[in-house]
Amino acid sequence: MVEKKRNGFIILLAACLSLAVLLSGCSSTPISQPSAVPDGKGAVKPEDMKATIKVWDWDEAFLKHMIPEFNKVYPNVKVEYAIVSGADYLQKLQSGIASGSDVPDVILGEMAYRGQLYDLGILENLEAAPYNVKKQDLFDYLLPLLTNSKGELVGVDQQIAPGGLAYRRDLAKTYLGTDDPAQLETLLNDWTSFIAKGIEVKEKSGGKVLMMSGLSDAFRILYGQTAKEYIKGKEIDLTSRVKGPLETLFKMRDAGILGKLENNTPSLAASYSKGEFLFYPMAPWGPKWTVAANDKEGKGRWGLVKAPGGGTTIGGTAIGINKGSKVKDAAWAYINFSYLSKEGTTQSFTKFGFPPGLKSFYVNNDLIEKGTEYDAFFGGQNLMKYFYAKIVPEVKGQPQTKYETTVLNAYNTLYPLFTKDTSIDVNSALQKFITEVKNKAPDVTVK
Repeated sequence: MVEKKRNGFIILLAACLSLAVLLSGCSSTPISQPSAVPDGKGAVKPEDMKATIKVWDWDEAFLKHMIPEFNKVYPNVKVEYAIVSGADYLQKLQSGIASGSDVPDVILGEMAYRGQLYDLGILENLEAAPYNVKKQDLFDYLLPLLTNSKGELVGVDQQIAPGGLAYRRDLAKTYLGTDDPAQLETLLNDWTSFIAKGIEVKEKSGGKVLMMSGLSDAFRILYGQTAKEYIKGKEIDLTSRVKGPLETLFKMRDAGILGKLENNTPSLAASYSKGEFLFYPMAPWGPKWTVAANDKEGKGRWGLVKAPGGGTTIGGTAIGINKGSKVKDAAWAYINFSYLSKEGTTQSFTKFGFPPGLKSFYVNNDLIEKGTEYDAFFGGQNLMKYFYAKIVPEVKGQPQTKYETTVLNAYNTLYPLFTKDTSIDVNSALQKFITEVKNKAPDVTVK
């Protein structure tokens, strides 16, 4: 599934240091300490800050909207951006570092490679002065996802990515008897019930409708629900981490309730409008990037429900500052405005439906009650209220190391085989998984 995302936060005024200010007056006043005090006498005024910063991002629509908003406050900070896909981002970044050439000041860490990025040691500690980000102001589950192996907070969240299940309302009503999220929560309250209902759906539809598109989507949910620390130094306890999710996954596969589509393929994208599958993994970025993009005529056709077994996290992007940047104050001004300030988070939420990682944003905020334009695809269901109230409290964050990326890459290599060869059971799959991780990371111990 696609995984993309956003930015945000402004700068200034000790009087507005408290994050409670984010939701009260002080709308044009920054909520962090000033990020630049070059003369030692006071903060640089936004209009006096002069710099050119480089940003690599994949969401040009966000950049084209947010940069002009940023420049209303920081008119003399020029933002030069390059569009770099998530798939190419880390390699391009490493090449730039190795050659000493083109490296951005603002660096994005998408979940697929975040652990590898942190391991490079090139990101500023945002808890330290002059940034002074406070961990307690962020959702608890985000902290392992934004912290490197040294315990340093090296990113802020572009937008939270708690995951539930999007579902086709028409199919749910036909085959499950209801399209109401509350009733579906009760009906599918655990994976055993999910599998049993999946068998019923398959039988009622003559095999034309299945519960999910394939092993990739199903494992994405199962793996996220069971997040835990299992990598210590160069030791990976893979068995304790993936055996449980694999057992449930293989029960689904063997019950015949999963399709055979692979992740990030045209077939998967086309399936959203065809009505072949009831459920898809869904984070707050998904209504824009997957539902609206792939089911353009689908307004009112969708619903959102939490997954059996609890919340998960699907994708997400951390935003950090390059340690080698010569314009860190301006880079922080951009991050601060775009991803943490009242102005920036309001813009990104109302325009794109991107919810920030600040707890305070969700307290007595009329924007949450109002919803976003993408709610229309979900029959008017207030998606953000549902994500915040039903899913966020159950989400667990998993510590990020470079080997976390290795493990997920190993699964992505193997799941097509697990799909085609149904003689592979959990134990043999686990051994193949261990072998694949060893092959990709020969310097570690895997058990």
